[in-house]
Amino acid sequence: MSTLLIFTLANNSFAEAPPSPTQAPDGVESATPQELIDVFQNGGEVYDIRWHYSTYEFGGHIPFARYVPYTEWSTKEDNYNIKEDSWDYSVLPQDKNTPVAFTCGGVSCWKSYKLTKEVAARGYKNVYWLREGQAAWDAQNLPVLGRNPVYEPMMKLFSGEHEPTTWIIDAKTLKEMFDANEDIKVVDFRDEALFVKGRLQSAFNVPIQRILYKDGLQLLPKPKQEYKIVLISDTGTLAATAAAPLAALGYDVKVLDGGMNAWTAKYGKENTVDGELEVNYPDQKDWKRQIPKLPKNR
Repeated sequence: MSTLLIFTLANNSFAEAPPSPTQAPDGVESATPQELIDVFQNGGEVYDIRWHYSTYEFGGHIPFARYVPYTEWSTKEDNYNIKEDSWDYSVLPQDKNTPVAFTCGGVSCWKSYKLTKEVAARGYKNVYWLREGQAAWDAQNLPVLGRNPVYEPMMKLFSGEHEPTTWIIDAKTLKEMFDANEDIKVVDFRDEALFVKGRLQSAFNVPIQRILYKDGLQLLPKPKQEYKIVLISDTGTLAATAAAPLAALGYDVKVLDGGMNAWTAKYGKENTVDGELEVNYPDQKDWKRQIPKLPKNR
């Protein structure tokens, strides 16, 4: 197998979690974002207990919330057994009159419900539960820390229609695409010397470090146009590094498995051209001015 970029994807067919109870447990107050602010300003503690640290670090979090993840193994139903779960209770204040508040991922997150109930049962007198979690905070446009603008698009990218397992194509599939006259733009990241000796039809030669710069993107069609962008390098490794960011921009990206080496081994010079770069301006012969070149028999 020549694919040099391998993705191990978990089965995402988990059933959607049922919503947590709407009524706060005994001894617990349902809280608003303002009440979490009050807890903090009155010397209390606010805990963000989401299990995935990436949602806290990259998805954004309440600035004063302390991250202490809750590991949940118990069922998401009323007869759960909290002894199956784990959380670091040593982080709680020693004074059980100190206000403590808990937030999680939203209404389907049972962790905060279970934990607030347990903390109240341990004798804490001022326990607050933000059932809607981070979403409630965000809905009021309150400040957040750690929100990386790349995070949400990447989450969608890796679970959407064009997720990574669809990116890798073999030489046979690409040949079928050429023969069917599909709309393809080939981006070849190899050295210009190799590109000149032989390249796939309609290929552009772009330095890998420039493909996401405006000059590199200028050579590509707009993402909403019905074009497939096929990325080529010697073996496919270099090309694969550009796949994710281009897919995040909305391009239908493909990476040739095994790169130009795999194509040459299977098809030789079919669907290839050679020679110097074809450019729009003869006096400016650099990669930014390229136009595609088709084989003479096309």
